[in-house]
Amino acid sequence: MYREKIREYYDHLSRSYRKVADYIMSNYYEVSFMTAAQLAYAVGVDTTTVVRFSQRLGYNGYPDLLHDIREQVKSEIYAAYEPKDLSPTDPAGAFIDRAKQEQHNLKQMLTHNPPEHIESIAAMFGKAKHVLLIAEGYAEAIAELTAQQLRHRGISAEAVTDDPVKKAATLMNLNADTLVIGVSATEYGGSVARALEFARAKNCATLGVVGSLASPVNRMSDKVVYAPTDVAGPLPSTIALVAALAALVQIASKDNPASVDRHLDSFKQAYQFLTQPESLAPTDMIDEEIRN
Repeated sequence: MYREKIREYYDHLSRSYRKVADYIMSNYYEVSFMTAAQLAYAVGVDTTTVVRFSQRLGYNGYPDLLHDIREQVKSEIYAAYEPKDLSPTDPAGAFIDRAKQEQHNLKQMLTHNPPEHIESIAAMFGKAKHVLLIAEGYAEAIAELTAQQLRHRGISAEAVTDDPVKKAATLMNLNADTLVIGVSATEYGGSVARALEFARAKNCATLGVVGSLASPVNRMSDKVVYAPTDVAGPLPSTIALVAALAALVQIASKDNPASVDRHLDSFKQAYQFLTQPESLAPTDMIDEEIRN
């Protein structure tokens, strides 16, 4: 299979070969209809590079690689239109059942959060000068990730751990310009609700992102985003919670195609600078800064 071969050889490929590999992995449906010349044009290399890339993976030429890609596309089409009957006890059946449950949770999230409700939440972000996320249990890691994403977009944000001492030290400095977001994956969330209660006493706006409407976070928040975490078994799903918080990051940062492009360009510049080979000794770098 071409995907396994690309993964196997990727670390040993040249830069131009990697460009071809990346394009194929991300756009294999389109590639299945492309000639070698068309693929080369799309990637920005010459046709010879595409042919040699195919040979580098162990194929006789591009037609053999194309055949493999088309077989992959064909199998996915058949799976979509002629699905096999699978038992929930089969690994593939369990995989499909879980994916369908996650799909149902996401649909429920959209139903419970209509446009006018999301607009009112966007207004909360518009008034806030700082965002504080409080979570417990399975949701703690998601809260920290969300805070990082907000900071990455230039928004003042932090996530506080469920440790009572650290939480108290953070909450004591709250002011009315802070939007406090409580995240709860289950019907529990008592300590998060208490933190929100304290935040409301400090005149902060509060937003709950909950996986269960039975959570006390639901009752202690000015506004609530419902992101169901229902799945079979004792552990909650976090898929809808992640999706909801990712959407809130996009709303808070007022993302649009132009701003996203600027953000990506700035990130790439910083990343390329930080990962370039060191060309100056530390003392030379200091001298360079002094001269500038």
